[in-house]
Amino acid sequence: MPSKQEIGERIKRFRLERRLTLKDVELKAKVSATHVSEVERGMTSPTVGALAKIARALGTEPSYFLGGDAYPSVSVVRKGQRRVLAYDNWRAKIHCLSDGIRGARMSFLEVELEAGHARDMNPMTHNGEEFIHILKGVVEIRVGDDRHLLKEGDSIHFRSQEPHTMKNIGDGQARMMWVAVPPFFL
Repeated sequence: MPSKQEIGERIKRFRLERRLTLKDVELKAKVSATHVSEVERGMTSPTVGALAKIARALGTEPSYFLGGDAYPSVSVVRKGQRRVLAYDNWRAKIHCLSDGIRGARMSFLEVELEAGHARDMNPMTHNGEEFIHILKGVVEIRVGDDRHLLKEGDSIHFRSQEPHTMKNIGDGQARMMWVAVPPFFL
């Protein structure tokens, strides 16, 4: 039986893959968005009834979130078969380099950021750690009060509780490998 954290992560990943908001699930499941969020973050376990409603709202069975096979033990992602999510508001694309494995504690992503655009114009904070390796371009990453100018081949690793932003300050597209702990679900 998976932990409440694993159940929550599975629900969140499934929801985000279908591009549904917490409010969408609330409307379909008749379970408050606050409760669904608490379940997804592993703060509480869903009751059998709530899990059944959430699963139906997402178009699956409750057993999907409870079974040991929701994630495989090995993830192989071929270059042409990566899941890609585009963020138009900051002109970025995130490529999943792994679809996740059972009990995953991190995610591996490749980020493409167009020139002059930023992720998180307002500094964000959250639990965990981030590691970013610049594959191409020039990126400014602010962590707390410190500004870090990173070029191809440079890396940065920081605790995500620190306010942070990322901006492509080069003339062309920037590409980065991004490792996030805990996993960043798309």
